[in-house]
Amino acid sequence: MKFIETPSLEYINSLLDSVEFGDQAISGKLEAYSCKMTADDKRLFRSLEAQHADGTLSRSGSADHGTSPSSPFGDLGDHQTRKKLVHLIATLNASYPDYDFSCAKAESFTWKTGAEYMHMVKNSIMTTLAEADTSLGSSVNLCEQLWQQIESEISPAECDIFSYIPDMDCDPLSDGKIWSFNYFFYNHRMKKVLFFTCSCTRISTSFGVPTDSHKHPSEDMDGLPEEEEDMFDFEDETR
Repeated sequence: MKFIETPSLEYINSLLDSVEFGDQAISGKLEAYSCKMTADDKRLFRSLEAQHADGTLSRSGSADHGTSPSSPFGDLGDHQTRKKLVHLIATLNASYPDYDFSCAKAESFTWKTGAEYMHMVKNSIMTTLAEADTSLGSSVNLCEQLWQQIESEISPAECDIFSYIPDMDCDPLSDGKIWSFNYFFYNHRMKKVLFFTCSCTRISTSFGVPTDSHKHPSEDMDGLPEEEEDMFDFEDETR
């Protein structure tokens, strides 16, 4: 995946850099990536192909043809499906170069599409960032500007929307976080992924810096409020 320099995202990322309210601090970033594979991405894809050839990949989450897939990607026996998984893992590797997500499994992602789900994601983002929005003040309008940028850069109504649910015990995206979410807006027509990640940490009252917290979000719908979880309980669309 190739990072796309996007001047229009610089301002919103400056707002998301660190927003403090009470004893908490929110930080996030919105990044655009081209689906053109780099040399590292191609190596990752070859590794995934090798796992498919020896049956390791299918045991990790695919299902028989004609049944509901246990993987959110559908049938991992399909070449294009495996390529899509590589795109998401490669995006994580590009966004967090100090870490290696190459071992992330298909089961670590959720995948939904359609206008209804897009609006659910929008509402979840707005609700989650409401306190940060209030902290910055009405003149900034963080949530409104954020969604405007997402619509401008990726046309979310056209996208497959993925989310990454970190392993709470060993993943750098969840370590020490009160909550976190990681959305991928995948636009096939544009051959582009817009990655939005955001997390919240607790601020030390003695030093005024973020500290680790032992509280982690539940693994339902990548940090959506539990009362909203049932709203997403519908079968995966046939791809």
